[in-house]
Amino acid sequence: MPDQTNHAPESAGTCPLCGQANGCMGAAGRSHAGCWCAHEVFPQELFKRVPKEFIGKACICKECLEAFKRNGE
Repeated sequence: MPDQTNHAPESAGTCPLCGQANGCMGAAGRSHAGCWCAHEVFPQELFKRVPKEFIGKACICKECLEAFKRNGE
């Protein structure tokens, strides 16, 4: 997974795990229905890595999701 130090998201469009853009359509003011994440499965173990203060405030990016699925870490 990209750098896993707890990055404070600067906005809802920033991944709380790596600090990069998360591609969130909701953060861009659009419907989540068409977002890349709508068709993905996010393991609960991955959500446990998000610092409490960022839960529900910023989405995990596709790169972090894919790295977690690939490496299980």
